[in-house]
Amino acid sequence: YYFNGSTPDETAYFCKHPGPYKEFAEWAIENKLRWIGFDCGSADHPMNNIIRDLRPDITKQFEKKIRKKADKVFPRESWSNIHKTLFPYDIIHAENLGGDIDKVLNKRTQIGAFPWRFVGGDGSICRIIAFVE
Repeated sequence: YYFNGSTPDETAYFCKHPGPYKEFAEWAIENKLRWIGFDCGSADHPMNNIIRDLRPDITKQFEKKIRKKADKVFPRESWSNIHKTLFPYDIIHAENLGGDIDKVLNKRTQIGAFPWRFVGGDGSICRIIAFVE
């Protein structure tokens, strides 16, 4: 749903993408993952960050669909769980991945990230490459 894709929809892209729960972060730590790639705009579910407050209409749609309050599914104390929980364990994630990501789903690979030089930044445009044996 990215804006220059074949079916652009910014609301779907930013506010309705999938994202893992707290249990996924715990699983990633247990399994000593080093990299995680996401083919959406954020590693965290939209209801697990500020979008929940910025777009109450989307929150209502989410709660109606799953028949639970967003606070029950994603408690506020776990907001931005993927960012906050995994980074201290040096588990890196890359967002907005595309291309041939489906060819390496659920496989362990060597991953190379080749970022643009970005002085003073904490994120950057990157070329991500999976080296498959």
